[in-house]
Amino acid sequence: MVEEQQKRVEEHTNRMLEEIDKSMRKMKGGAYRCAADCCDNETYTIQKVQKCVQSCNSSLDQAQDYIRDEIERVQNRLQRCVMDCSDRIKDAAGPNPSQRDLEKYSDQFDKCITKCADNYCNMLPNLEKTMKNVLTEKFH
Repeated sequence: MVEEQQKRVEEHTNRMLEEIDKSMRKMKGGAYRCAADCCDNETYTIQKVQKCVQSCNSSLDQAQDYIRDEIERVQNRLQRCVMDCSDRIKDAAGPNPSQRDLEKYSDQFDKCITKCADNYCNMLPNLEKTMKNVLTEKFH
């Protein structure tokens, strides 16, 4: 059951990242074309080419940092939820649970994990929308 929820979370996350990437492709293309222009300028010194390329990539780098930080933030939230499930089950089961107790608590753990995954997956559409808005307003 846990593997099933993990797979679902990964699929939802990957789907969102694909959409975010699509919305950033114009920015990426612009940064790459700008960097290519820097490299094509034969009058530039090595340092000037390097600074020019860095300048071209500055907004893209900031946008990618923003996306990484947001994804990390929500994934940390999911991890905390899963850890809370684990802690609750350990507390309820005690130090020496019987096999019957283990089966009962395993079911409770699965339900708790499913709820964590549901909350995470339900949060992604709003996160995607927010990130796309921020990318449009701040980085274009």
